[in-house]
Amino acid sequence: MRVVTAPLCSKKEEDMDATIVEEKGTHLLIRRGDRFAIIERRNNRLYNCHGGKRDGIAADNLSALAEIVDEADWVDEALARRAFNEAGSRGTDLAERMW
Repeated sequence: MRVVTAPLCSKKEEDMDATIVEEKGTHLLIRRGDRFAIIERRNNRLYNCHGGKRDGIAADNLSALAEIVDEADWVDEALARRAFNEAGSRGTDLAERMW
């Protein structure tokens, strides 16, 4: 498990770290305090899994996490895990169809 610095919009939480909690295929479930988000790692870059910001950041530049994850992307654990499991299942299904 890696701890990464994620610059935030809120001054109160500005120095809080984000932690990679779980990996499933190309998707990563990350935690910051009691909030969770999902990002995707492809071709050595990290991407937001929602519409909008799709440029991505270098996977070795985790300090730039705020460039791809907005405050609205951080949700409670139950909601994040449901979305994470769904995204992981879609990826597995796609991989199985491609083989």
